[in-house]
Amino acid sequence: MDSKIVLLSFLFLCISAHPDSSQPLIGDTDGAWSLIGFSGYAGEITMNPLTGSSYFYWFFEAIKGNALTDTLPLIIWLQGGPGCSGETGMLFENIAPFTISNKSEPVPNPYTWASDFHIMTIDHPLGAGFSVAKASYDMKNTTIGSTQQLYNLLVKLNTKYPWMFNRPIFIFGESFGGHWIPAIAYTILMNNNNPVSSQIAHFNLQGIAIGDPWTDPITQSQKYSAYSVATGLLNQEEFEIIQTYEQQVFSEIGLGEWADAENDWGSITDLIINYAGGINVYNIRSYETNYNLGGIPSWLDSTETKNLLHIPQQLHWVQCSGSVYEAMTYDIMNTAINYLPFVIDTIPVMIYNGQDDLIVNTLSTEAMIANINWPGIPYFQYSQKSLWMVNGMVAGFAQTYENFSFVVVLKSGHMVPHDQPINARDLAYRFVMGEGWS
Repeated sequence: MDSKIVLLSFLFLCISAHPDSSQPLIGDTDGAWSLIGFSGYAGEITMNPLTGSSYFYWFFEAIKGNALTDTLPLIIWLQGGPGCSGETGMLFENIAPFTISNKSEPVPNPYTWASDFHIMTIDHPLGAGFSVAKASYDMKNTTIGSTQQLYNLLVKLNTKYPWMFNRPIFIFGESFGGHWIPAIAYTILMNNNNPVSSQIAHFNLQGIAIGDPWTDPITQSQKYSAYSVATGLLNQEEFEIIQTYEQQVFSEIGLGEWADAENDWGSITDLIINYAGGINVYNIRSYETNYNLGGIPSWLDSTETKNLLHIPQQLHWVQCSGSVYEAMTYDIMNTAINYLPFVIDTIPVMIYNGQDDLIVNTLSTEAMIANINWPGIPYFQYSQKSLWMVNGMVAGFAQTYENFSFVVVLKSGHMVPHDQPINARDLAYRFVMGEGWS
């Protein structure tokens, strides 16, 4: 199996790219939408009027709310990749109030997070999903560069629809969201503290939550051998081979040889998949390497859906963009951990991990956590774990110290809201409402 295919998405094995339309977007296209009893706003927000590059966002109004008048919290969801679409989180991972049947028909989703909160997803960075990078310089190749674009989008939306943001805000996401989310949280909090920028926009960011985060490659890349042996995937000879690759990746990251490190990191997962008989890198309990999105892609790319969501017809939905991934190749093996100490000092942070995820496994996440330069980490590591129960069943184990929590989700792989939709909704509700885990 080609390592680039495995790692392109962190979510799916299908890669596509935007056709290069000759028609630039001039001005925003967004507006209200309504479908089978649910409503919100969606569309393109132009970020560079000279090129037509634009962000796509999709806002879902809470089922029990009125976004114009209430103060229910807003959850902003960012997908991983780098380069995967937030629509997969909404429709495939059970977050939106509806999903799409195999016949490409919208149906209510009983597991939605919109039962209690307003939800927004953004196809980030430019080039992902329905977002468009019309010029090469609009597609950034670092977390820092793309984060500034994302912040500028939030400022634009806040200016256009202040009622969307006049409430507590939480940012959720997964996978390469371990880069996106600490960076945008840090940027928001720093700008909130800046007298000049806070006059333009002040966001009431109250917490961030990251599932199976790829944040600190130098620590996380070193735990594949240990996790794979502990879960019975490798014999001793295979274990030693994987350890050799881990040492090589460690050395390459230390020397700043980012492309070589990314390539050898891909070889690690390729080898484990092969040794274990073709397991799914996102869930070791599965041998189905391709996730079936059913009717979602055709529904998103239909004329009717584009009209509904105010998407220009010439745009085509991108599940996971190879162009974005290639642009970010050197950043994939770089760290985003340095954003976290300030963020944890300022707002609650939750990291959660599916127990059966290989590509960002629990041992790797725990190693990353141990490397966060926050004074509370030693106390966190010795804090007591709590049984997290949902509907009388053990859903996982939670560990908390002050502003920081880590939750292991049982019987779940990389995509926790997909694998455990009821428990994922409970996880989100507890964190946003500050209810704790006992």
